[in-house]
Amino acid sequence: DAEDGVPRWIDAFDEQEKNVETKTRDTPWKLYITCLYFTSYTITSVGYGDIGPVNIVERMVSIVMIVISGISWAVVLGQVCGIVVNLDSDEQTFRTNMDELNSMMSDRVLPTDMRQRLRSFFLSNKCAQRRMRHHRLISGMSAGLQGEVVFLINDRWIGHVSLLRQIQVVAKGSSRNAPSFASFIVGISLRMTNIVHAQQELFGVPHVLYIVNRGLVSRQKRILQTGAVWGQDFVLSDSRLVDQSQGYSLT
Repeated sequence: DAEDGVPRWIDAFDEQEKNVETKTRDTPWKLYITCLYFTSYTITSVGYGDIGPVNIVERMVSIVMIVISGISWAVVLGQVCGIVVNLDSDEQTFRTNMDELNSMMSDRVLPTDMRQRLRSFFLSNKCAQRRMRHHRLISGMSAGLQGEVVFLINDRWIGHVSLLRQIQVVAKGSSRNAPSFASFIVGISLRMTNIVHAQQELFGVPHVLYIVNRGLVSRQKRILQTGAVWGQDFVLSDSRLVDQSQGYSLT
């Protein structure tokens, strides 16, 4: 090939290997390693420059390699960035909402105290929004899986409601009516919704069962913490027998 007068990239090794017995051009495994070396630093954009194209064909091949390597790296980096961004979708959604909130408050020129209350509310609402998405996931499960998951998630607060606690004991048993009682517990749990109240807000309506998930609530001269329950008289049809007192959110 050297006799046709066309220079080759391998010719560069002739000078370097004057005192080497086994030449790269004559040794298949050395030639393979050298080709792999050139391809690797071209694709990875390292470009040491000690081996390079010296004729038109080699330059065309190198151009194709560079274009392919550039596209490949762009795809790889794009995929990696996408994975990193989506590692915590809840956090991304929250940050987007906070950006929109800050933009709205700036456009509407809201006072500083109102801005602080709004930011505090959305920070508290972060957990509630996540629980709402969990609720949608549970709703998409089969009836059997719903029952198992609901029992595990809501076991703590169900134990604070005397009526439901008794029903739960029967549902976990082996009696003939256990499936019916379990379905009742699942139905009640799926009907529960997450409501977030701002600090210093008065809330509470009759015939509603309330469970404190986070924060502190003042009610009937008592401080209620996480896990506290009131409104257990929601099953009563006569409004005169229902406790009408409201709660006051402290946090």
